[in-house]
Amino acid sequence: MNVVTRILDFAGRRGPAVLFIGVLLGLVVPPLADWARPLMGLAVFTFTLGAFMKVRLEDFKGPLSRPGRLALVLLWSTFGVPAVAIGLARAVPLPGDVTQGFLICMLAPPVGSAAAIAAMLGLSPVLALLATVFATLLAPLYLPTIAAVAGNVQLHMNPWEMTVRLALIVGPAAAVAALLRRYAAGFVRRNPQAMTGLAVAGLLLVALGAMRGMQDTVLAQPLLVIGLLVLAFAVNAGFQLIGTLLFLGWGRAQAVTVGLVSGNRNITLAWVMAAPALVGHPSVELYIALSVFPIFMMPALTRGILARYCAGAATTRLQPAHN
Repeated sequence: MNVVTRILDFAGRRGPAVLFIGVLLGLVVPPLADWARPLMGLAVFTFTLGAFMKVRLEDFKGPLSRPGRLALVLLWSTFGVPAVAIGLARAVPLPGDVTQGFLICMLAPPVGSAAAIAAMLGLSPVLALLATVFATLLAPLYLPTIAAVAGNVQLHMNPWEMTVRLALIVGPAAAVAALLRRYAAGFVRRNPQAMTGLAVAGLLLVALGAMRGMQDTVLAQPLLVIGLLVLAFAVNAGFQLIGTLLFLGWGRAQAVTVGLVSGNRNITLAWVMAAPALVGHPSVELYIALSVFPIFMMPALTRGILARYCAGAATTRLQPAHN
């Protein structure tokens, strides 16, 4: 096993801890964050490739064999989560800017790294991947309208551009994964943790790059940052719990996967779309930026709990059992 494989193997085995440390390193060592930020495109490709390396073509047969159940998951993760977020925003009194930031985050589709995180946590990468791709493909069609109606937020999105961008990420990653399985099948089979490590490497770059400029903000407004950070963690954990409980009857691993895509949303996508409307609203941007922390830190905080929970009972899965 060469050095690169050893590093990837270690990253795959310690993925949640690597991401937790990566976010903190990006925060306390700004040059690392500055270095990683331009590599975001490579990072997205890498963690998408890692996710595909954890999903085999035959793994899709299970979810697709129960289209009714799969449709409910897709509808919940795409439209159900935003609906609950809108209801909470109207029922719970929060400062206007905080409410707007909360809506921008939770109306977005599931985070693009959901399948990679699911693989690290021993959940269902294929279910997370399907939920993410479905919601992201539809986002250009529904997201601007829902955001404008729910919170008077103007989101600027070109449907064709978003579709092409997604295709340029998913297509090459799927192709490279297929080539590796075809021509390096033995290596892939012998090094499953290194395949997870590919996803971790990409996510680590994202975690580092997301912290660019964050240190100055934390030092300038520590009390505000702490308050918003607590809220961001509570929102992430709360929506994960809601999603898990709603689908608990389908088996624990499947339900927790739905919870994962419910709480972890594509904040970066929503942030970019809303950027023109956020001028003069620094608190909105601050909440959105801080919502990145739970995405990369929660896996380390919950991995042990989830492992015991999912192993604590026989699960009823979306895919049929194999003899």
